[in-house]
Amino acid sequence: MKKNATPAKGTGLLSGWDRLSFRLLSVQAVKDNGEVQLPQQLVFSYALIVVTSGAVQLMVDQKQFEMTAASAVLCRPDQTFGTGQPVHGVELYIYYFDVYDHGEAAETSVIAVKDSPLFPEQEIHALPDMKPVLSINNEVFRMDHASLQPLSFRAQIDFQELLYQLQQHSGQRPKDANSALEHAKQYIEAHYTDPLTVEQLAQAAEFSPKYFIDLYKKKYGKSALEYAAELRLQQAKRMMAESGVRLRDVAHQVGYADEFYFSRKFKKMIGVPPAVYMKSRRRKLAAYTPALLGQLLPLNITPYAAALHPKWTEYYYRNYRADIPVHISAYRSNRDWQANLELLRQTPADLILAAGELHTEERRELELIAPVYYQPAESEDWRGQLLQLARYLGESWQAEQWLAAYDWEVSSAKEQLHRQLGGEPVVVIRMLGSRLYLHCNRGMANMLYRELELRPAYESGTELYNVPVTPAELAAVPADHLLMLIRRDSDTLGEWGRLQNDPQWLKLPAVQRHHVHLLNSDPWREDSAYAQLRMLRQTLQLFPVNRPS
Repeated sequence: MKKNATPAKGTGLLSGWDRLSFRLLSVQAVKDNGEVQLPQQLVFSYALIVVTSGAVQLMVDQKQFEMTAASAVLCRPDQTFGTGQPVHGVELYIYYFDVYDHGEAAETSVIAVKDSPLFPEQEIHALPDMKPVLSINNEVFRMDHASLQPLSFRAQIDFQELLYQLQQHSGQRPKDANSALEHAKQYIEAHYTDPLTVEQLAQAAEFSPKYFIDLYKKKYGKSALEYAAELRLQQAKRMMAESGVRLRDVAHQVGYADEFYFSRKFKKMIGVPPAVYMKSRRRKLAAYTPALLGQLLPLNITPYAAALHPKWTEYYYRNYRADIPVHISAYRSNRDWQANLELLRQTPADLILAAGELHTEERRELELIAPVYYQPAESEDWRGQLLQLARYLGESWQAEQWLAAYDWEVSSAKEQLHRQLGGEPVVVIRMLGSRLYLHCNRGMANMLYRELELRPAYESGTELYNVPVTPAELAAVPADHLLMLIRRDSDTLGEWGRLQNDPQWLKLPAVQRHHVHLLNSDPWREDSAYAQLRMLRQTLQLFPVNRPS
C-alpha cells in the first residue's frame, strides 16, 4: 500500500490505512460444475470472499448477504462464514490474509491486528475491475501445492491492488438487479417498524414500483411488505416473552397503530391469537446450554431463550431461530458467559436449564436470576437425562412416546445398515489443524457401536478415546470406511485439502475405494436425544441404498 494512499471519501473508517500493511496467506477456490456449498467455518485470519460468477447466499456470523459476480464481503478474525443453501453455477474465491499496524511513529514496532475494520462492515462491496482477482488466481493455481511454496511477490502485489480498489470504491454497491434487491431487503431489516411503502422500497432499489414488486417476489418468494410483516411479528414474539407486557404496547412498538389490526395479522400468520400465544409463554424456559435444546424438542417444548449460533448450533439456528425470541450466544460461552447472564437479566426466565459442569461463580450468578435445573452429570446417559428432565417438567408421556418412535427408527436403520455394510468395519478420524486422531465421543459410541452395532475398526480398550495417529499409522487400522470429523475452521480445512494429496493417505484402502465420509460437528459432538436422532438419520445418508462399491 502506498505511503500516501488517499482514504476513500465519505468514510472515517479508512483513515488509518496509511500505517497498515497486508500479507496474503492463501487462496481457496470454491467452484464446481454441479452443486456448490461452503459449510459454516471459523476463520482465524481476515478473509475476503469474492464472487467471480453466478450468485450465492453468504452468511457472515448472523448476517446474510445475496452476492453476485464482481462483489466482495470481508470477514474478520474470529467470525464465521459459509454459504446458505447449495447453489449451481457459482464460482467464488476466499483470500486469507493478515493485517499489520506499523504505528504512527517510525520507531513503533509492527504488530498484527485482528480488529481493524478496513471497510464499512456488514456490506457487500463492488469490484469494478476484476483484473487483480484474475491475476492472483492465475498465479496461485499454477503453483505446485504439494511443495507448499509461498505465494509469489507478484501475487502479493496484485492482492494489494485488490485491497486498494476496494478502498477507493468503498460504499459503492454492485449495480445488478440482485444486489439492488439485497439493498432493499437490508433497508427493510433496518426500518421494518416504520410505515414502509412499496414506492419507498422501490426507490431504495432504484426500480419502478411495478418492476420492484415483480422482481422482489420472484427472488424471495414473498412480497417486500410481507417480509416486513414477518420481521414485525418476530419482534412481537420476542417482546411477548417479557413479563407484564401489554398487547397495545407490543403493537405500537413493532409498527402497528391499531392493536386490533395487529391481532388479526398475528393470528393469520402465527395461527393463534396474541393472547393465546402470550399464555403459552407464561412458563418461560431458557436453554442456557446448547444441548438442552436437544432435550426439549423431543418433549415438544420450544424455549423462549436458547443458546444459538449459525455455526456452533447450525441446525437449531436454521430451523428454530424464528420461534425462539431470545438468543443467547452459543459461541465461546465459557468466556463470554457474563454477557449471556446480562441478557437473561433483561428478560427473566421462570426456569433456566443448564449443564451441570458450570463453574462456581457462573452457577451462583445464574441462580440469582431464576431457579436452575442442572442436567445430571455425564455418568447419566442421554436417555436417563431425557426421562429425568421430562419428569421434572411433567412431560413423561411425551418422552416415552418419543423414545418409542426413536427405538423403532433405530431398529429399522440397523437392519438396513447391516444389510448394506455386511460387517465392514468403520472408524472415526477427527482432524484439528494438521493433526489426526482416532476418535470416539459419547454420542458416537452410543449411536455407531451400541445402537446400530456397527463393527469398529479400532479397539482402544476404552469406549471413549482420542488417540493421535498419522496417515502412515492408519494403514495398520483395518477400516473399510473412514468417518471424518473435520473441524470447520480455515486452517483445518486448508490442511484437509493438503491431506487429500498426501501419498500415505492415498494408499489407504478406504480412500482408494472412495469410502471416506464427512461428519459435521453438529450433531456429532452434541450429547442429547435430538442429536441422537439426527445422527441416526445422517448415518443412513452416509451409506445410501444400492451404493456403488
